[in-house]
Amino acid sequence: MKELYMAFNRDRKLTHLASSVSLFAMTIGLVAGQSATLISLAATSVGNGAGATTVNALFAGLKSKFAFTYTASGSGAGLKAFFAQTPPAGTPSPITFADSDDPVAGTEKVTGGRGYVQVPLVGVGITLAFNTSGLTVPAGLKLSRASYCGILNGSITNWNDKSISADNGGQIALNVPIKVVRRADSSGSTFILSSHLNTVCKAPGVPAANVWNRGAGTTVSWPSTFIGATGGGGVATAIASNKGAIGYVDNATRLTKKLPAALLLNKAGKYIAVSPASITAAIKDGTVVTYGTKLTRIDNLTDPKSASAYPISGATYFLYYSDLDFKGFITAAKALAPSLGYGSVP
Repeated sequence: MKELYMAFNRDRKLTHLASSVSLFAMTIGLVAGQSATLISLAATSVGNGAGATTVNALFAGLKSKFAFTYTASGSGAGLKAFFAQTPPAGTPSPITFADSDDPVAGTEKVTGGRGYVQVPLVGVGITLAFNTSGLTVPAGLKLSRASYCGILNGSITNWNDKSISADNGGQIALNVPIKVVRRADSSGSTFILSSHLNTVCKAPGVPAANVWNRGAGTTVSWPSTFIGATGGGGVATAIASNKGAIGYVDNATRLTKKLPAALLLNKAGKYIAVSPASITAAIKDGTVVTYGTKLTRIDNLTDPKSASAYPISGATYFLYYSDLDFKGFITAAKALAPSLGYGSVP
């Protein structure tokens, strides 16, 4: 089991066959054109799932149409539950689906030998949400790449730092220590964020102290001074409870917790607020890749180039066994997503 779990968290940078098929066509091929031999689920029942906390708001919104249980255990634990049929505590068995912000490698095997499908479900924006106590940012907090790289690397430790002040046209705090809140569990949000930092925080213009050398993955080695919290909801609660706090949390959870988010400088040199439209713009910059038997992912999202793209964006991936029919659930999820703060997968 240890080896299986480690396989879920290893470097996913494998070379796979790239597809020239559009994401729309691929999604239709996977969820609409399935075989007539599929096991029929009740029209409103989709079973039991586990995985990413980023889809909490989305799945909660689907409870009025579908009967299911979902444990937001984090992407890593959700994949473990799906492949090994080991439901998290309190989750009924069997597990029929999972969700992960980090796409699978394609080499994982399901206990019992069943085939499985992976499709991009919705676009996710990982925000830098913050506590406003002691700050003066009436027009919204702006963070350049040098600034948020420094904050998340632990080298910028006070809100009166000259880099943050320059981003916002003057001093925004006299002396407010920065308290960074990070995920303590294996998290797809950490994967999306660290993949972005691993790209942009090594670019020209980033001071040496702010250069990111912590790699990318569902867990990374954060500075010991950072506050650890479990799940996106736990991170949001810790941000709201600590003066000077800033942390990374998906946009839907941020909206639910009523936290402000920083405007981030993107690759095109624009300060961009997170929104369904700016997340969707980032997703459109990606490259659709097919691999394995029925797996799809979207690459090249670590630093989207569109002028309207929110820079820390990614897709969240829905996994289910290939002998089950989740067409209705996936279609409903995609339709509901923008109203809850998610981006659309075209």
